[in-house]
Amino acid sequence: MSKPNEYAQACLDRLIPELTGLTITGGAVDDTGEYWGFTAEWKQGKKVIWVNCDPEGNGPGFLEIEEG
Repeated sequence: MSKPNEYAQACLDRLIPELTGLTITGGAVDDTGEYWGFTAEWKQGKKVIWVNCDPEGNGPGFLEIEEG
């Protein structure tokens, strides 16, 4: 596996602690049917993780995480 670039590493540094230990429990689709993702839960709550292109919606690889 190649070494991630600085942007990818910064994303991983933020995402890994936030997602580690959660259990994926289902899929999620927004009200428009355009955006999709998954739900994840742990003892203290639930999160919805949206799979987007990027924070602005115009590039590769970005996960948006919301409290459930």
